[in-house]
Amino acid sequence: MSSIRIRATAESDGELHLRGLPLHKGEEADVIVLTERGTDDEMLAVLKHDPSWAWLHDPAEDVYTEDDVQ
Repeated sequence: MSSIRIRATAESDGELHLRGLPLHKGEEADVIVLTERGTDDEMLAVLKHDPSWAWLHDPAEDVYTEDDVQ
């Protein structure tokens, strides 16, 4: 899994056209649309409560230890 952050402007009501993404035909991606420009902290607060990011709170996903920090 990887993440890409881009800004997009609606070209018509209800339509965003995303170009230049590293996806191939048939590949799927989850898309989260934040409709107001906020600070990074505000955006992270929104995502923190999004159920699709609940895995971040799973201790089994924390694969790094203090020994990994240099």
